[in-house]
Amino acid sequence: MANIIDYVNWRGDISFDERPLNEIDVMVLCHLGYADMTPAFTGIGSKRERTIKEVWDELGENVKFRLITSGRNDRKLLEQCAKSKRFGSVVISNYVDETSVIANMQFAALTYHVSDKEVVVVFRGTDDTIVGWKEDFMISYTKVPAQEKAYSYLKRTLARNEKCHVAGHSKGANLALFAVAHLEKEELDKVAKVYLNDGPGFCNEVLDTELVSKIDHKCVRITPEFCIVGGIFEPKITENYIVKSSGTQMMQHSLLTWQVSGDGLVTTTEHDSASEQINTLFDKFIEKMDDLKDRQAFVNSIFDTMGENGAVTVEEFTKEGPKAFENLIFTVLGDNAEGLNPLKSVKDNVVSDIKNSSIGKAMEEKKDKKKIFRIAFCVAFAILCFLIPDAFIKTAFAVTIFAIVAYQVYLTIHHLRKSNWDISKERIRVNVSIVLIVAYVVLIVKDDALFLFASILFGVIFLVSAYQCFINIKASWDDKLRVVRYSFQGILLTLYGGYLMVGPEVGLEWYTISCGIFVLLDAVFELIHLLRVRSRFKN
Repeated sequence: MANIIDYVNWRGDISFDERPLNEIDVMVLCHLGYADMTPAFTGIGSKRERTIKEVWDELGENVKFRLITSGRNDRKLLEQCAKSKRFGSVVISNYVDETSVIANMQFAALTYHVSDKEVVVVFRGTDDTIVGWKEDFMISYTKVPAQEKAYSYLKRTLARNEKCHVAGHSKGANLALFAVAHLEKEELDKVAKVYLNDGPGFCNEVLDTELVSKIDHKCVRITPEFCIVGGIFEPKITENYIVKSSGTQMMQHSLLTWQVSGDGLVTTTEHDSASEQINTLFDKFIEKMDDLKDRQAFVNSIFDTMGENGAVTVEEFTKEGPKAFENLIFTVLGDNAEGLNPLKSVKDNVVSDIKNSSIGKAMEEKKDKKKIFRIAFCVAFAILCFLIPDAFIKTAFAVTIFAIVAYQVYLTIHHLRKSNWDISKERIRVNVSIVLIVAYVVLIVKDDALFLFASILFGVIFLVSAYQCFINIKASWDDKLRVVRYSFQGILLTLYGGYLMVGPEVGLEWYTISCGIFVLLDAVFELIHLLRVRSRFKN
């Protein structure tokens, strides 16, 4: 499956004079737009214009791409372009990269001169900053500062050039659409094409979507099979292509995953049904949160919380750990400083929509299968406990211990082979394996030892499980059946665990049958719960 890196290798020896600009060239230039070129355009002696080759020569492997999922292939694309005849001599001018937390703005743009009379203006999509992601969500209730910046940038560029292509990926496509849609007729005549790569459209309550219709003849819209970002406020464009992707689900948003051939894009006719379901749910969510102030409060609650401890990028926020995510969830779901919850009017309806969608039904079916498997396993386990009480638990425990010992021995042999059988390097693993083998032999040979060890181990497991049941009681207080279930199981597990720890000399038959009774009751409770959930889901 070829991508835009392969395309550069195929067509890199052909100049733009020999083969005109096409949509794959624009995809390449859009992805290069995510490179942080600030070091190449600032500082003492820096030039205002640089070729792609000069940018690579200066930044090299140290170049950073302002993407959450940046990797080696991003740098490889820039390197291949720099070394190619087609892209290496392309001049970059008017490089702009601005971020303002105060103004809620992330904006970056650059102009590629593919020939003496032809330029491509590229607006960068969402980068790795929190404010950049916040601005994406802000388009649901207001015009964003980056849109006005894009409009001003494009007007200045058109004043100096006669033929211009305008492009962007993700939010950059939205900026391109906004900027071109607001141009005067004389300026619009200079725009040859507008390339919209998986970008959102306009919110009806904020901008006049009829503006798009007047530039429809100039627009080319490209989206991947699994399209989420491009489905948000989906712009209605006549020339529309769905490109195949090597990525999985949301990763298809990356331009590096889009498939190309020697003749052009590798296209298909339909979007993935799951992505369309997600977009439908998003549309319903926005529709139900019809108050623009609620949308604003919702967006602020998310991103202000993410940045309250000084995090500037999404990566910095994730490094704050689970506590940060917990705080974010409670902030979003709870009331704000004014005592209002922006989600209150929609969350019940959204939950209902998700349950009734094909995704919700598929998730429910998957959960049902796991529950049915658990019920069947518990019933089979209980039957074996009742049929062979003298041997089942003992045999099961012996097999489990053997599996643990065998796995440890396998790991030890594996590491010894990697170290050319140097025992001194793997002495700890070897010693652990020897101790486990000796312990296993002792447990098997001496029946009382195996039974005593099993009693203590299961006693600890039962007591820990009892503790978890008592915690679950508080979390399930509104569900009376669950309260009864966890209360009964908690008391029973406490009695079992305590008795096994204090009096492990209890008879093996009683021990096995008790386990059978417990897992059978657990299966009954799980079956009742499954039937109740299915009944509610149908209603």
